[in-house]
Amino acid sequence: MKKLILLLFVCVTFNAYLQAAQLPVAMGPNVSGFSVLAGAGVTNTGYSTVNGNLGVSPGSAVTGFPPGSVSGAIYTGAGSLAGTAQGELTTAYNDALSRTGFTTVAGNLDGQTLTPGLYKSTSTLGLGVGGILYLTGAANSVFIFQVGSALNMGTGSQVILSGGVTAANIFWQVGSSATIGTTAIFNGTILAYASITVNTGAAMNGRALAQTGTVTLDTNTMVNPGPAYTGGTPPALALTCPLATAIVGVPYNSLLVATGGAPSYTYSIASGSLPTGGSPAFSLNPSTGAIAGTPTATTCAGPGSCLYSFVGHVVDTIPNSADASCGITVVPATAAADVSIVKTGPAAVIASGNITYTLTVTNAGPASATAVTVTDILPAGTTYVSATPSPAGSSCSGTSTVICSLGTMPSSGAGSSATIQLVVVGPSAPGSVVNTATVVSTTPDSNTSNNRSTASLTISGPASVPALSTWGLALLALLLAGCSAQLIRKAHV
Repeated sequence: MKKLILLLFVCVTFNAYLQAAQLPVAMGPNVSGFSVLAGAGVTNTGYSTVNGNLGVSPGSAVTGFPPGSVSGAIYTGAGSLAGTAQGELTTAYNDALSRTGFTTVAGNLDGQTLTPGLYKSTSTLGLGVGGILYLTGAANSVFIFQVGSALNMGTGSQVILSGGVTAANIFWQVGSSATIGTTAIFNGTILAYASITVNTGAAMNGRALAQTGTVTLDTNTMVNPGPAYTGGTPPALALTCPLATAIVGVPYNSLLVATGGAPSYTYSIASGSLPTGGSPAFSLNPSTGAIAGTPTATTCAGPGSCLYSFVGHVVDTIPNSADASCGITVVPATAAADVSIVKTGPAAVIASGNITYTLTVTNAGPASATAVTVTDILPAGTTYVSATPSPAGSSCSGTSTVICSLGTMPSSGAGSSATIQLVVVGPSAPGSVVNTATVVSTTPDSNTSNNRSTASLTISGPASVPALSTWGLALLALLLAGCSAQLIRKAHV
């Protein structure tokens, strides 16, 4: 009996060990260097900062850089490094998907504290508005989340790490698409089958890697977390600066991000200061590195832009420390534009029929918008026919990704609006078509929430030929027989 109890104890303990002790997902050396990678295209609005490489393969569409910036390189096309990275992404995705020994989770993870291990949801997973998920463990702890369909992180949600957990050891395998909510703070690498949307002001210590679809950014901080850590000497402690631009009257949300060293981290401002005169005032969270605030008209002494320089400081548990010389330029609202786009189209078309979309772009000012560009990545199954922009001087190019250059748009009068008529052939099979267009400008934009517009429609089967019932066929046969008999009699007369 004692042996049976001992054997049962060993089995239970070993099963718990397998459940907790996961190795990091096998990220190849090339894909690890990408902070953003997409299959179809990458679009950005606002002053997003991507620390690391950005790539698209097999597509090639990248828009919104500038005003966004990339500290690494931009690679596009199947023959580029992005193509190699996509192959490694497929391997990493399949590795994460194939792991066993999971704990079942579902729906909303608000308020939960999870320890290292493998977690599986057969449907959606995420956080609600303002929800917080705590991941606690050690520097070599590994967390893997298998999400059957969509990952949805609500507005203002946070994934908070404690006990030394690092973003480099957190992996989210997503069966469809992922959405990171406005001003959310997210940690970990997203391995999505379809697309990833990082909404306005969200900050991400991790990677946004999408196999087939798009990655959409909007005034985000994207920091590559570096290689996974399993033990031994950790990488050197380093600190990355937050977003470098803030607009008067527009909420600012970003991060000081530490990588390497021995977490947990404590953040501070060693010298200089964050922008002053904000409402709410600018502040730094010493535990997460989050910086938030809204500049006002009094933030700058004069009518123009002003720069607030400071040195960010971080200390780990050894304690090692690292500094970074940073700056936030505050731009007056009068120097900002407000470009927007509205996309309309039919509610339904027959299979293989033409779909005509109208894209209307407007600049509400107060400043003129320079280098206005519209990007429309056509959905799978559709075929490009034409794209006709107005006013004169505008141009469109591309067939799978349509990019239209509208030049400079003033804030009022002639030229403050433009239209594009886009015609495509719909899919040959019944279903739905969802198509999103994005507009960007190199001028600061005070409202990026209206820079994307989506039109949805239904594809119906081809028109059917009316069918006769059995009685109808019988009646038709009698009529034909009667006509034949009359023709025969007339022929004999």
